[in-house]
Amino acid sequence: MLTKENNFALPFRFDFPDTKKYAFTFISLFVMLLAVYSNSFQGEWHFDDFPNILENSNIKVKSLSLSEIKTSMSGVHGKRILRPLAYFTFAVNYRFGGLDVFGYHLVNFFIHYLAAVFLFLFIHNVLKLPLLRERYAHIAYFVALLATIIWAVHPLQVSTVSYIVQRMSVMAALFYIMSMYFYVKARMSQKTSAVFVFFGLCLLCAAASFLSKENSVLLPAGILLLELFLIRGADKKNILKLGKLAVLPVLFIALAGFIYTGGFANAFSGYAVRDFTLVERLLSQPRVIMLYLSLLFYPVAGKMTLLHDIVPSRSLLEPWTTMPSIFAVLLIVGLTLYLARKRPLLSFCIIFYFLNHLIESTILPLEMVYEHRNYLPSMLIFVPPVYLFVYAIDYFSYKKVIQFTIAAGITCLLTLTAVTTYERNKVFADDFLLWADNIHKAPGLSRPHANLGRIYFNFNDRQKAIQEFEKALSLNRFDNKSVASQLKSNIGIHYFAEGQDDLAMEYFEQSSQRLPEYTDNLVYIARINIRQNRIDEAQRLIGEKVKKYPQSARLLELYGFILLKQGRLDEARGYIRKYLSKRPDAQYPLMIMAEICRQSGNYPASIFYWQSVRAIDPPNNYANLALIELYSKTNQKELLEREIRYLLYLQGPLKLSDYIKHLMKDEKLTIYVPRSEDFAFLADRCPVVNR
Repeated sequence: MLTKENNFALPFRFDFPDTKKYAFTFISLFVMLLAVYSNSFQGEWHFDDFPNILENSNIKVKSLSLSEIKTSMSGVHGKRILRPLAYFTFAVNYRFGGLDVFGYHLVNFFIHYLAAVFLFLFIHNVLKLPLLRERYAHIAYFVALLATIIWAVHPLQVSTVSYIVQRMSVMAALFYIMSMYFYVKARMSQKTSAVFVFFGLCLLCAAASFLSKENSVLLPAGILLLELFLIRGADKKNILKLGKLAVLPVLFIALAGFIYTGGFANAFSGYAVRDFTLVERLLSQPRVIMLYLSLLFYPVAGKMTLLHDIVPSRSLLEPWTTMPSIFAVLLIVGLTLYLARKRPLLSFCIIFYFLNHLIESTILPLEMVYEHRNYLPSMLIFVPPVYLFVYAIDYFSYKKVIQFTIAAGITCLLTLTAVTTYERNKVFADDFLLWADNIHKAPGLSRPHANLGRIYFNFNDRQKAIQEFEKALSLNRFDNKSVASQLKSNIGIHYFAEGQDDLAMEYFEQSSQRLPEYTDNLVYIARINIRQNRIDEAQRLIGEKVKKYPQSARLLELYGFILLKQGRLDEARGYIRKYLSKRPDAQYPLMIMAEICRQSGNYPASIFYWQSVRAIDPPNNYANLALIELYSKTNQKELLEREIRYLLYLQGPLKLSDYIKHLMKDEKLTIYVPRSEDFAFLADRCPVVNR
């Protein structure tokens, strides 16, 4: 009760020991992370950012209504809920900042910072557990702080923190370590109420982790090992007792796998597009794990890249490093388990690393190597070496020079690590530099060349683009057969843009053999048909696919365009309205609707839609000419004068007839087709337009 006798004090007491130490930790972590990631906040979009964020209409919400939140949580394809919490955060970013990269990077940074904070709290509390207290309690703060700093500023984390779409991994790791921290707090609490609160928070964070990324399904196994190794002790009695509970994590992992994959039959279907088999992947992963460990303990920038060149192990002897790597992994795990009773902390930290690689580094048909897969597994990997460093400092307490040398060495290593992270962020901030760097470090891979070609294509350097595309095809090292087919589609798009329709069609057809439902192929094959006066064939092709995929935005808008060109205005209006009901700010459909209204004689509606296009794309040449024509017909003199002045700016030194001819170089694929005779009145009204 609040009474004057107790000075109206709240009935809660917060016992927060070592407040100054904790404050120093949180502030110093923030400052160091801000320093090494300060050059990442304007980093460009990369690789999987494009399908998951830029091209993902599901996260492009206008409000945070329940229906839009639900839509945002359905991943890319919208067929089922997938990593809903992560995709929801992308939707929130889009709602408040559109596609400005700064907001996305800022959120990633703060999630990484929070992950570091809770990692420190977890390690600090673990080292004070009854089983470990006598050996580690007096050094708990220093070990927790240094191990957390090394992990947080490590350059291997750049490919997770600065790679926007990998927020999924960062969030999963944050909630994973939070769940384990609250589990430790619950187990150590003396008050029943506190136990319930902490267990509740543990379960809540576990759920958040599962909803961020699938690899966190190993959390129950991690908690079980925590209980065995660090709370009860890994003796025979506890092993037998907790061993009976091991079936629960296994069942949970199986259930989660069934839900995420849509059935166990789908879990291994991905091998159909890989250039390696399940056995070859299993043989290769020990080599990959050894690569990861080398990058963790020898973080040289020259060895780090987005896509690593790892040749699959075809047998135990090919390549020769396969057998030694398998032996090394088995030796490390075996020795760790052997020492579990005498050195539980060492054993737990190492087993934690290998445990959390089980999902992404074993049997599933994923890409062979990605650095971001180490983000969660590596959270505790630096605790043993930091303890050895503290032990060495203590051992040489009588030799101040040696102590100073060890401390100076660690300081230098930390500084070099931070500098490497900062420099790595420079590369990661620029999409061109990232892929050029990747080609330098892994010249034999196809995908870096394909992505560099994409950048050249986007900057209209078509010659260099096709060179990179052809280089990628000649190397034929894609790791995914579907990617090779997508590249052929990109080459087809290049030749389509050059007007070489026959050559473009060859590439689209080759791509379609493996990817028969790939939207880009369908769209461009239809456009070639339209360009070559086979509009009925284009209508048949896209009409069939619209029936099969009624939610496909690209197919809907193209079908609406085809119907417009066929003069079927009412049908076209129905399809475009369906599209605009979901994406009212989509420029291409707005242009189609504007032209439908113009051809129907509904000039006010046409003006409205063209003005909407203008709001999205102010220098749109077609909007300018269409509005001039419409303002003239509706006798809106003031607005007409404004558009004429803007026309003078847009046409530059060209004559009006030449300007219109330039816009009509691909007339059959143009929505609004301006005719020079429709603007003849400008010769008298504004002679300079026709100069």
